[in-house]
Amino acid sequence: MDTKRCFANRFDDYQGSLLAGQCEEAVAPLVTATIERILQELPPLGGGAEARGAAAAASSCQGGLYGGVAGVAYMLYHVSQSPLFAGARERYLRSAKRLIDACARAEEWGEPDADTRAAFLLGGAGVYAVATLVYHALGRSDYVQPLGKFRALCAVCAPVSFLECGSDELFVGRAGYLCAALVLKQKLAQEVRGSPGRGGALAACPALSPNSRLREQRTPAPRTPCYSGAAVSSVCRGSSVFVRLPPSLFQSL
Repeated sequence: MDTKRCFANRFDDYQGSLLAGQCEEAVAPLVTATIERILQELPPLGGGAEARGAAAAASSCQGGLYGGVAGVAYMLYHVSQSPLFAGARERYLRSAKRLIDACARAEEWGEPDADTRAAFLLGGAGVYAVATLVYHALGRSDYVQPLGKFRALCAVCAPVSFLECGSDELFVGRAGYLCAALVLKQKLAQEVRGSPGRGGALAACPALSPNSRLREQRTPAPRTPCYSGAAVSSVCRGSSVFVRLPPSLFQSL
C-alpha cells in the first residue's frame, strides 16, 4: 500500500524482507565499531592534562547532552541496557561514569549558564539525570547525590517565565525537565519528588494548565508557546511536546 510522503526521499523503498534476528546480527558489530571510534576520538578528561588538553576537556564538557560528552555518556548508558551488548555492559557503564563525572564537575566548578541550569538537553539537569542513571545501573547507592541535585533544579523552572527565550520548550525549558523526570521515574521505579512531585506538575509546566497566561499569538494553535519571541509548534521547541506530557503526567496532576 502506497503511503504519502511528507518529505522528499531520494532512496528507493526496500523491496526485500529480513529474517528473524538478521537485523540484530548485522547491526550489532556496526554499533560496537561506532562506539569504539567515538571513544577513541574523545578529548582527554583527566586532571593532569596540559593547558591545551585541559581547555579541550572543559569545552567538551559544555553543551549538555546535545553538544557535549554528556551525550556520549547517555549513549553508552542506553547501549549498556541492551542484551545485545551484555558482554560490554560494565565497560560501557564505567566509560559513561568517567564522562558524566567530568561533566558534573564542570557544572559545579565552572560557571554554568544560569539560563540552562534546569535544561535537560543543553544544561545541568540532563547531566545530573544521566549521572543518576549511570550510578544506579552500576549498583552504586550514591546515585541519590546527583538525583538530589536534579530535584533541586525544579525550583529554577517552576516560575512561569523563568527563561526569557522560552520557558516551556524542550531544549532549555521546563518541558525538557519534566521529560527527564519521567525518564528517572521509569528507570528508578520510584517517584522523583520535587521534579515535580504529586500535585505540582501543572505548577511546573504552566503551558499545560488552562489557567496559564501565555503570550497571545495569531496562530491556529492558541496554546503554542514562544521561543525567542516567535510562536513555534515543532516537536522540540513547540507545543507538539505537550501532546505527550499530559498523559504521562496524569498520575501527578
